[in-house]
Amino acid sequence: MALHRAIVLVDVAGFTDPVRTVQDQNSVHAALYKMLETSFDESGLNLKQCLVEDRGDGAMVLVPPEFPKSWLVDQWPTRLLAALRRHNALHAPPSQIRLRAAFHAGEIHQNDNGVVSQAVNLAFRILDAQQAREALAESGGLLALIASDPFYRETIMGDPATDPASYRRIAVLVKHTDVVAWLRLPDRSGALRPETARGALRTGNVFELVDAVLAVTAMRDAAGRQMVLDLLRPDISTSVFHDSRARLHVLALVRTCLGHDGGLAELIGVLRDVDGDSLAVRHLVDISSNWLSRPPP
Repeated sequence: MALHRAIVLVDVAGFTDPVRTVQDQNSVHAALYKMLETSFDESGLNLKQCLVEDRGDGAMVLVPPEFPKSWLVDQWPTRLLAALRRHNALHAPPSQIRLRAAFHAGEIHQNDNGVVSQAVNLAFRILDAQQAREALAESGGLLALIASDPFYRETIMGDPATDPASYRRIAVLVKHTDVVAWLRLPDRSGALRPETARGALRTGNVFELVDAVLAVTAMRDAAGRQMVLDLLRPDISTSVFHDSRARLHVLALVRTCLGHDGGLAELIGVLRDVDGDSLAVRHLVDISSNWLSRPPP
């Protein structure tokens, strides 16, 4: 019989790094489970109530349906991050831990040897997203949260306590999987300060970006622009001033994206999904790369 479960996966970044000895790996492995036990307990869920499978450099936790899924992305990451900070403050770098955590939900078939589930398979693909790996490495933070698109839209978007605006859209291209997921780095500020956004707008000719976006086929009519807006995260899409004139509407869209952390990259990702690897999209990527590479004043 299939059971519906929330799926939480965690993976230790750089677990097999040569700098870690076997003793370091043992220390990290033991600490990971202590962190999971503590963080779930502090969030109101005894880990023993969950089905837990060890993955060597991580773990899979199947959460019972009576535990609210929104708590997994509201309360639990805060407690997990606190546990990470405590652990790392007491250990040398080879035994320190940085984690990626993935969230999804779906049907689980359990047998004597474990579980079989397409939902679990997808969760592992999301956990392995290259953009999430790179973002965690570049951020200097300790934790990356990756939510599947259904989990984001059904659980995170519906609860302001989960801070949906702090997530950004990423592409997941892993093992024949091509889907969208949502990434959050909880120990990093989610949005640009207003003065930072204004500074960014002065670093280049914003109308160069506007023209490049307008050149993409999907942006040439109102229906296409609305479709693109619907694919952007809510804090961006709901902040764009609507204008019936295409150029002014796209100008508002570009300025809004530049005012949000990762907003322009998210817009480009959506346009690539919609328009494919077209010449217009390639040109936009080139323009954006050059434009955003200039440091703010």
